Amino acid sequence: MERIPTRCKAVDDLLDGGLATGTITQVFGEKALGKSIFSHQAACSTVAGGHSAIILDTEQSYSSYLLPYRQAGMNKRFGKEIAAVELKLERVTKQLGKKKGATRGELLTAISTTLDRLGVSYTDAHLGPIADILCPSFTVEIPNKEPSVYILQTPEVTDLLNLHGVDANKEVSKGGRVELRLRQTPTYDSVLHGIIRDTDAKLLVYDSISAPFKSSFPSTQDLPARSAGLAMLLSHAQRLCVEFGIAVLVVSHVSIDPIKSWNRRPYGGIILGHEAKFSLELTKSRAKRNGETVSDYDEETTDSGRAFWVARHPALEEYSKSGLASIDAEGFH
Repeated sequence: MERIPTRCKAVDDLLDGGLATGTITQVFGEKALGKSIFSHQAACSTVAGGHSAIILDTEQSYSSYLLPYRQAGMNKRFGKEIAAVELKLERVTKQLGKKKGATRGELLTAISTTLDRLGVSYTDAHLGPIADILCPSFTVEIPNKEPSVYILQTPEVTDLLNLHGVDANKEVSKGGRVELRLRQTPTYDSVLHGIIRDTDAKLLVYDSISAPFKSSFPSTQDLPARSAGLAMLLSHAQRLCVEFGIAVLVVSHVSIDPIKSWNRRPYGGIILGHEAKFSLELTKSRAKRNGETVSDYDEETTDSGRAFWVARHPALEEYSKSGLASIDAEGFH
């Protein structure tokens, strides 16, 4: 099993050299600890090693924060200019034969022109749902084939699922429960499959997998739809791991036990726990966890430091080992 080094010593030591290819690795933790910085660093390390990395930015933080404030530090860290390219997803119509489909923008222009000619009154709110129905799938243009960090903003859960070959629609039942309704059978020949193939990517990052599901399914009664959507997405990701020999890094938020405050569990429960063969919790270095732990590092912990804890590892017991890390303008060390 090949490893992709992250250049964070604690993580690379705990994971026997880095992120394992052919499987899913999870990093979870509370907010503002540096999970996205770590993900960005892992992607840049992949590019520095000669392969592309794909980041599914569900929290829309890379173009607004990470790239402007962190890219220069990563370039210095790896001693080269790491190309970061934001890909644009565009909805298109399905066409008969080999004719290229029309984009959503082209379709909106054609419909509005026809309605104007007929003297029909309408608003953008009328046209949007029609265009979405007639443009069920995405297309994306890859601007270059050089090793790069490719970033796709996917904050909406249905768009994220569509990217994975799942054409679904959100609906609210009479009882107020949010449900997912499939419009067709999921397909493995997805847009994401094509992007990985065309970019020769070696790493796929979900940052985070929690955000779109938490915003779309906020209530406990929405659990069936959340679980089904997450299961379809992760199943597709696992197949991509096997076919392309890539590593998948999943960033997740935490659920906190109100009685045992030290007990943090990753959002996604059993479904995510089953798919992720390796799982690490990121905490402040002084954080305590249940049971005794062994650290490979003797440095004195500080409030500004970080710790990675083994939450799941095929060869280690849960929370039996941890590693300390520091973070600065060049990422995790």
